[in-house]
Amino acid sequence: MTGSMKKGSTTEKLPTLPVDSEKIRTYRSLCQKPRQLEEIWSWYVLRRISIYLTVGLGRTRVTPNGISWSSLLFFAMTGWFLIPGEAWGYFLAFLFYNLGYLGDCMDGELARLKKVTSRLGVYLDTLIRAMSIPILAGVSLGLLRQTGWAPIGLAASSLIYGAVLVGTLALLVPLSYNYVGLKTDENDPVSEMRTSSPLMEWVAFFTGLPGFFAFLFIFTGVEFLSGASVVPLLLIVFLTVMTVKTLIRLYLTTQKLI
Repeated sequence: MTGSMKKGSTTEKLPTLPVDSEKIRTYRSLCQKPRQLEEIWSWYVLRRISIYLTVGLGRTRVTPNGISWSSLLFFAMTGWFLIPGEAWGYFLAFLFYNLGYLGDCMDGELARLKKVTSRLGVYLDTLIRAMSIPILAGVSLGLLRQTGWAPIGLAASSLIYGAVLVGTLALLVPLSYNYVGLKTDENDPVSEMRTSSPLMEWVAFFTGLPGFFAFLFIFTGVEFLSGASVVPLLLIVFLTVMTVKTLIRLYLTTQKLI
């Protein structure tokens, strides 16, 4: 194993850091996915640090499913922090989204490290992917509150968000349970397009949630320092792009099934 970690071989295919020891690089080869299976944000940012946390948790009684439950909670909280439409909420949404995404990286790493698999893990991963629905609801509610287009209180907004969250789980819990037994690839035509070229991969990043939260952090900082109201523009553009992406996904997926 050590010999395969020499320069010019497997090392270049791993999301390494300059401080990685040979032992950490070996753990990376055992626990982390190849480049073509990773999104830009996870590969260039989260996977660089996740292995250190995974190795540490590997010495504890923490289970991969325990991390998945935590990730699910972090993503649910992400949408709620977007609702106030204020700088502190946006910064916390950025933090909680990345904690959830980091957990989504670590649960698989820990499962491979401890050599455990479970149907519950597949089920939880499916629920985690569904958290994009309440997060989009949080984006919309935050936009309405920040711009005053629909002046509803924080309590009413939180109630709406809670209803969206419950509705999402009510739909996805049985669907996720059924998906566990299908054992089919989770990719659709749009997901396949993401890996078709480096350009499409960057397009997928900038038009998806990872890119949105990266921009949200930057735009919130600009708005906080300058006083210019730039975050609403980001929210409008993001919601528009997500609508177009969803329609394209619906069309391409339907055509493939006909």
